[in-house]
Amino acid sequence: MKKHTFAILLLFLALGFSARAQNDADVVKAVRAAYSEAREKIKLADGDSSPRNDASATLRYNVPGTGPRTTVVHCYFDLDTDEDGAHYRPYFLTLKYNIAARAFYEEYLFDPESGRLLFAFLQGDTFEGGKNEERYYYDGSGKLASANVKGERTVEDALLLSRAEDYRRLIPQFLDFSY
Repeated sequence: MKKHTFAILLLFLALGFSARAQNDADVVKAVRAAYSEAREKIKLADGDSSPRNDASATLRYNVPGTGPRTTVVHCYFDLDTDEDGAHYRPYFLTLKYNIAARAFYEEYLFDPESGRLLFAFLQGDTFEGGKNEERYYYDGSGKLASANVKGERTVEDALLLSRAEDYRRLIPQFLDFSY
């Protein structure tokens, strides 16, 4: 009887893990589709002569101990207006920066409706001369569904979510000239 109960328990655990893996695979598939859609939207806007909704900023500064640093931020957003003014909804953000001789690149994909992070891509030079590549896929509730890391993981999940949210919130503040 105990063997039968244990076998049933193992079956339920296996089914639960299988369902979770399928759900995670579905999340990755949906995020990849949203990423492709965002990139296509950006590509169309870049080639179109009509006005587009994007902003970029280049920051140059000298950091003691590491020297000159350049950060280039590029954000794509949807813009809605109503009687309360303009509403900026960032959906894709890139950062390219250096720390000393090491180069870094980051992408963040946000759900245009909820503003939640869907995907983060981080790439950076290592001290040994190689590259780290990290891909993080989030479900609609903001929970990490899958991580694909080549090299070392350079950021914890909570910090990545916090950083992405800071970027997402700062862009509308940066763009708002309603004062």
